[in-house]
Amino acid sequence: MRRGVIAAVAAVCAATMMTLGACGSTDKGGTPSASASSAASAGTLTTVRIGETAGIPSAFLAYGEQLGTFKDQGLALEVDTSAGGAATIPALVSGNYDLAGSNTVSVLRAGAQGLPLQVVASGTFATTDPQNDFSAVLVRPDGKITDAAGLAGKTIAVNTLENIGDITITAALKKRGVDTSGIHFVEIGFPDMLAALANGNVDAAWVIEPFLAIGKQHGDVPVLYPYVEAKEGLQVGSFVATKQYLGQHGDVVQRFRDGVAATAEAIAKDPDAFKKALVDIAKIDPAVASDVVLPEWKGPVDLDSLTFLADEMRQQGVVDKDIDVESLVPADARQ
Repeated sequence: MRRGVIAAVAAVCAATMMTLGACGSTDKGGTPSASASSAASAGTLTTVRIGETAGIPSAFLAYGEQLGTFKDQGLALEVDTSAGGAATIPALVSGNYDLAGSNTVSVLRAGAQGLPLQVVASGTFATTDPQNDFSAVLVRPDGKITDAAGLAGKTIAVNTLENIGDITITAALKKRGVDTSGIHFVEIGFPDMLAALANGNVDAAWVIEPFLAIGKQHGDVPVLYPYVEAKEGLQVGSFVATKQYLGQHGDVVQRFRDGVAATAEAIAKDPDAFKKALVDIAKIDPAVASDVVLPEWKGPVDLDSLTFLADEMRQQGVVDKDIDVESLVPADARQ
């Protein structure tokens, strides 16, 4: 059975690391601006180069391309995928991307370091159900750890140290009254986590979809949903631009934001259609795609979520000074 887990994860890894280009479109999406409508009708689209995390985050953009929500805004997306949100920010700052999708902690760290970034739209959000989210801490089904309290003093795999995984795990466990001082976090890529857990290299593994669905299908047990337990409806992902790009291409950013909102609305209305699309877009096995827990998408930035994470980063010693969250988010991007 465990060989099946490793094989399934390898297949997902190979598929989701492929670059997602522009797809076909239909007449579905938000109300485009006059300039976007004119560009779309004339057949001239503005190309936007975006770096985004492989898997469901990048599949969201590809799905918007399929629906035509970005084309309706006069945009053609060129999506380049990476293994994690932290990797996209250096490429954005160096000019390789126009926009970048990243987890919000990586964005806040970059802002705290003085990088000239602006959060122009939101990415993924946690659900509001503390028993069901798209990210969880999994343990083996051998019964040695049966609940979140059993994570005290254990080794937990996260994809990046001092980032959104261990920060939200620590915050969620503290809310439960669990002593986090003896927990040891180790860095392992998402595609390798389930194998590390199965082989006993770690006591628990923090995963996101579709690895969460794969793990549960093969018997692994979720004992903590750190995103939603840290803060219900937490904004996990963010789309960022440099200040220079925003200043020069504010209309493009607004149209992208509108495309994100329209795609989010379409998925909220028919989540099963998006799950079915994941089979082709992200090359996810149909049985896995049907079982994934989808994040939520909204469009506007949730300033409360960013402030919560910034405070946790300060309290947990990830940064050594307060982060000026409001300076990172333009007024027109906020909820």
